Amino acid sequence: MAYRPADRFGLSRVIRPLGSLPQQAEVISPDLPLAADELKIEVESLNIDSASFHQMFQACDRDVSKLETHILELVERRGKQHNPVTGSGGMLLGRVVEIGPEFPVQEKPVRVGDRIATLVSLSLTPLKIRQIKKIHASIDRVDVEGDAILFASGLFARLPSDLDDAISLAALDVAGAPAQTRQLVQDGDTVVI
Repeated sequence: MAYRPADRFGLSRVIRPLGSLPQQAEVISPDLPLAADELKIEVESLNIDSASFHQMFQACDRDVSKLETHILELVERRGKQHNPVTGSGGMLLGRVVEIGPEFPVQEKPVRVGDRIATLVSLSLTPLKIRQIKKIHASIDRVDVEGDAILFASGLFARLPSDLDDAISLAALDVAGAPAQTRQLVQDGDTVVI
């Protein structure tokens, strides 16, 4: 299988404006092939940031079918679930279906078939949605059939098989901050919570 050159931060996926990071970019590419250091995820659910979900839902007159169309068009246009009004995204839950040969599995153990939740924002995650299966408006969750790409720099957590997805997502949705803090904080630093 042919892979694109490794690209730890996904810079080569930026379409517009060139030179920006994927999160700040207006449009990124979710197209294959993978870079040698990326993961491909078969997406099951999007846990959309609450502010973003509610802004979109209100803009769609609280009509679920309008919201479905809005999300599909947004992701098709931008290559990611990135609300331009709130600037936010969310996280996803899915199954790893392909691992590039240079993905840092020593640092981030993962295997094909593992169910994971991403701990990086959907606002920087390349995403394609084939179908929206169900919108759970009360919990800001959208069940989909689609694919996403996780960069080598992306954080994720393997989902425990003995815990309900809703509980895992609720716990992990706030876990991105502690995971990032673990990478940034060093012995002797003062941390205010």
